Parts: sequence; C-alpha cells; structure tokens
Amino acid sequence: MASSTRRDFFKALLAGVAIALLIGVALDVVLLYRPLLDVLSYLFTNPSLILIHPLFMVLIFPGLGFVGIVAVLAIWGERKFAAKVQNRVGPLYAGALPGGILQPIADLLKLLFKEIIIPKDSDRLVFVMAPVAAFLMGAAPVALVPYSPSYVIFDFPLSLLLFFVFTGFFPMVLLLAGWSSNNKFSFIGGLRALYQQASYEIPMFLSALSAVMLAKSFSLMDIAKAQTGVWFIVLAPISAVVFFTAVLAELEKFPFEIPEAESEIVAGWMTEYSGMTYGLYWFGIYVKLVAFSGLFAVLFLGGWNGPLIPAPWWMIIKVGVVATLIISTRAFFPRIRIDQLISAGWTKLIPLALFNILILVALQPWLVRLLS
Repeated sequence: MASSTRRDFFKALLAGVAIALLIGVALDVVLLYRPLLDVLSYLFTNPSLILIHPLFMVLIFPGLGFVGIVAVLAIWGERKFAAKVQNRVGPLYAGALPGGILQPIADLLKLLFKEIIIPKDSDRLVFVMAPVAAFLMGAAPVALVPYSPSYVIFDFPLSLLLFFVFTGFFPMVLLLAGWSSNNKFSFIGGLRALYQQASYEIPMFLSALSAVMLAKSFSLMDIAKAQTGVWFIVLAPISAVVFFTAVLAELEKFPFEIPEAESEIVAGWMTEYSGMTYGLYWFGIYVKLVAFSGLFAVLFLGGWNGPLIPAPWWMIIKVGVVATLIISTRAFFPRIRIDQLISAGWTKLIPLALFNILILVALQPWLVRLLS
C-alpha cells in the first residue's frame, strides 16, 4: 500500500514538473522572441548595443552568467583559503592539476549523479520545492544591484526596500525546509536560521538607513551616484561595520555558522537533503553572497565610482573584495553559541546602528555642504 502511494506521488510529481516545463518553455518563447530578434539585428548593425540590451543583462552581466561564475569562484576560493590556513588536503592537492582546482568539479559531478532521497514521513511537496525557492530568493536581489548607470537589470525607486523584501523570505524558506524534513535536527537548524536572520536583519536595515540619509533616496542607483566625491564608509564607518557583521550572520558565515553546526545538529536544516537539492541550497547561498557583496559596495564603497577604469569594472573589483573578506572569516573565527549571537544582535549591533543614525542627524548640516 505504501509503495503504491509512493508511486502515485512520484507520477503526480513528474506530471506536474512536465507541465511546468512545457508552460515555462512556452512563456520563454513568447517573452524572448522579440528580444532575440533585437539582439540578432544588433549583431549585424551595431554590436555594442547588445551589451546594454535587457536580455544580455539578465542572462550574462550582471545577471545569471556573471553571478554564477562569481558564486563558483567564491565556493572554490573559500575552500582553498581555509585549506591553506588549516592545512586541509582535498582543496589543496586533489586532482591532476595543481592547487586542487579539480576538487569543486568533482564535487559538482558527485552532486549531479547522487540520488535525491526524500524521507518517508516528510512533507514531500514542500521538501522538494524548498531548495528551488531558496535559490530563487537568493538570486532575485541580484536584479536590483546596479553595476553602472546603464548596467542594472531592474531600476526601482525603492530598490533598497525591495532588496530587503526578497531577502526577508529566505529564513522562512529555511524553516519550511527543516520542518518538512520531519527531523528534529533539521527543524532545530531551521529555527536557528530564523532566529539568527531575524535578529540581524534589523541592525542591517538600520545601518543601511545611514546611506539612505546621506543620499536622501531609497534607490540604489541614487545612493551610488551620491558617492561621486566621498564614499559613505568614510562618513558612516560604524554603519559599515554593523552592516558587514549582519551580512555575515545573514549568510551564515563564520563565526555565525550556527544553523548548520555539524558538531551539534548534523547539518541543520540541510540534514535530510542530498544530491542537487543539497547543491541548490549551497549555490543559492553563494548567489546571495554575490548580491550582498554588491549591496555593500553600493551602500558604502561608492558603487561604480572610481578613476581610470570603466565603471562596471570598479563594481566587479569591489564585489570581489567584499566577497573575499566575507569568505575569509571561515579560516580565522570559531563558531559562537546561539545565545551569544542573538544577544550580540539585539544588545550591541542595534544600539550601535541607532547611535550612528543620531550622529548623522547631528552632523546633517555639515554633511550636506560636504556632499553638495
């Protein structure tokens, strides 16, 4: 009886996936037909126009292609750096090529061909859809980060608020993933992720308000343009430190890797996941890393502003520097306890962010003259 129910479920699931794929293909044909014709016409008339076409920006830069490459490099770089500091064998020496560069490729192949196991008593639909939702919630904010005045996928007057709206759904997805697994360790990990990210989203938003006050706009494009002369990290260094710390907690990087504490709860909310469902989670987190690195660069490092080289290259460099600083914490910091994390968020970071806002209010007349 149980095997018959399982077969019926998988048949229904496969039928649903097939229908969704057909609908997706039909929508792609309808939506991309005209843009593809435009790109082909530009190819024969004015190829430079392809670089600012929306289709190019979504698929290549600063969209899926660029984010995917940076995410893969971040995964390899984090493991490589931590292996160098902690003398781990695999990422340093494994593979025919020097430097263990083949290790991520081997891991990807393993995930692609590994069986996806769905626990017997889990909520199957939520269990299967949660990794996809996590990836989408991690990738959506990328569309709002400008890489130059002409390189932004979606320019919105309240783009900073919309960025936080997208990231605000991420902890709920993790909680659903832990709950749907019907595993106490997974559920504890999901609760930890919810506590952690809820505790640090408030100081993150309050510290981002410093950039809003200085630029007088919630638009990421306007915030970057306002830093033509002075970067906001100079005017609001406390906010920059609070924001960076909150980003570490949001991305669950050391010392805040508490939801996946393998010594306590196996792998947290990912305990029951395997194969590419596990891989989708990790890839979504690293895509989210790219999005937050770009946001930090826009809010505090002047965005695309810089001398000599083109604007998009300045953003790429700044995103790379911020991402490197974020992933380097794995090699140096031990994991803290959940009570220490929550206490630090509510009793230290929030007061610091509020204190910096008060300083900016007091210095507002002088800052207006400086930025004008």
